[in-house]
Amino acid sequence: MTAATLGTALLIGVAPATADTVSPDLDAPAPVSTQQLASDASRTRATVAWDASSLQEVYAPADGFYSYAPSVVRDGDTEWIWTCHNDEFRVIKDHIYLTKIVDGVVVDSRSVLQASAAPAWDSFHVCDPSVVAGKFRYLGVKYSLAMFYLGNDLDASAHNQIGVAFANSPEGPWIKLPEPIVTFDRADQWGVGQPTAVMMPGKPGTVLLGYTQGDTSTRAYVTEVDLKKAESFTTTTPVQLPTAGLTGTDGAADYLNGFDLVFDKKGDQFLAVREQHPYAFDNPWWIGPAVQVVTIPKRDLLRGRGTWAPVGDVNESLTGFDRNHNAGFARDWKGHLAAKNEVSVVFTTSCSSLPTIDDQDWSLATCDSLYSYDLWSIDGALNRRR
Repeated sequence: MTAATLGTALLIGVAPATADTVSPDLDAPAPVSTQQLASDASRTRATVAWDASSLQEVYAPADGFYSYAPSVVRDGDTEWIWTCHNDEFRVIKDHIYLTKIVDGVVVDSRSVLQASAAPAWDSFHVCDPSVVAGKFRYLGVKYSLAMFYLGNDLDASAHNQIGVAFANSPEGPWIKLPEPIVTFDRADQWGVGQPTAVMMPGKPGTVLLGYTQGDTSTRAYVTEVDLKKAESFTTTTPVQLPTAGLTGTDGAADYLNGFDLVFDKKGDQFLAVREQHPYAFDNPWWIGPAVQVVTIPKRDLLRGRGTWAPVGDVNESLTGFDRNHNAGFARDWKGHLAAKNEVSVVFTTSCSSLPTIDDQDWSLATCDSLYSYDLWSIDGALNRRR
């Protein structure tokens, strides 16, 4: 988590009304100087050399359905991809689907986590999955998998909170913790969501959880969640992540949201794939044109300091699509790189449309954008620099 369409702090109600749609951030950081950007670039810790020939479609849902914000586990010739997905034809109500791919062929795709019955906190949308393997226990039962997810109780992009469910098989059944683990009180603001989970080295029951918060501004945090006894889970004080070094598609300083983390053990660093801004002006205007891969030393991320190093963009010049958004890494079961020296990004694409001189009210801008969401992937070599 994936990773959804948060770009702002204030809800304006633009379509699609999934749990992740909000307006552009009003408190994005101020531009940095050319000297600072040059200094940041000089500290680049890695670059990604994309292999354009690896670009391929991963999953295309049927007509009238959407799929985005992937959490991807790659294990040999098998991929498990959990996504935010609708379950009824042209009905915008988010489920979490699991799509299983073997040797490049989709062998199964189904809903594995649904909204709870009202008045539960997650009684409308469930979205933005992030799955990791560890040693968890809930009500005396041992579980090997944890899925963090966004949920809400409104038919709106508001009052989002983060919960967790447990299973011993990728397909489930997934058993939910009944209350959220990251809470948000206000029903008139976006809330917290877009979780991304990585197992803490040496702590098989503790997860490093990253997430986005949107209220009066948009920002990102990490916290450690102890799930060794989930009914009495604990979390550490959230650490706000830095934004220094992040750049938008316009070259200006950028803010952080809609990101997925992966741990690079060999480089002792984290990589993030994140939404780039500004968002587009044509339809769909609530998603970005590109995602950016960035790195930061582990010690800096855990302390909320330091500077991100941009190492590779996934954009139109690379993919041929003018919308590349809601991306996730292919990871192993612990949330580490699936291959030691390779980065694989699974991203969402979309159609787009512009008004014309005869279409001043955009009534003819008929790109059915939400229902064009499907998943593509691209691989690249990770070249570390010391």
